[in-house]
Amino acid sequence: MRTARYLIIIVAAILGCSDSKPYNTAAVSGRVTLDGQPLAGARISFMPVHTAQDGTLSGPEAYAETDTDGHYSLRTIFKERGATIGRNRVMVTTRKLEAPPEADRVKGVKVLTPERVPNKYSTEKAALHFDVPAGGTSSANFDLTTR
Repeated sequence: MRTARYLIIIVAAILGCSDSKPYNTAAVSGRVTLDGQPLAGARISFMPVHTAQDGTLSGPEAYAETDTDGHYSLRTIFKERGATIGRNRVMVTTRKLEAPPEADRVKGVKVLTPERVPNKYSTEKAALHFDVPAGGTSSANFDLTTR
């Protein structure tokens, strides 16, 4: 009986102390420009490419907002530094939306700032991709054009 109790304590300690997660992240930062000029105040999102046959993602989405010089440093939706290692679809948008109060949902969202980035970069079907290396990178740069 005493051995079983010790075994339960050991298993609980091993499981409880495990920091493992089903995905790996690495630090990612870079710069975004539009027609050669820094793109300030843009939201950049990295979305892991679906890898499982059941359609699940290989890890969480990561995002950041660019500073006045267009620089950014990603964090996952769980506030971890970086992005999921491997292939990611990248989306860049400058549109800022304001959701109405719960009682006002029928009126829809209000656009606070218009989109300055072409649809080929700013929609969920964006054609941009980036392969996040296991060692991370500080040169995930995107030179966008309006043409």
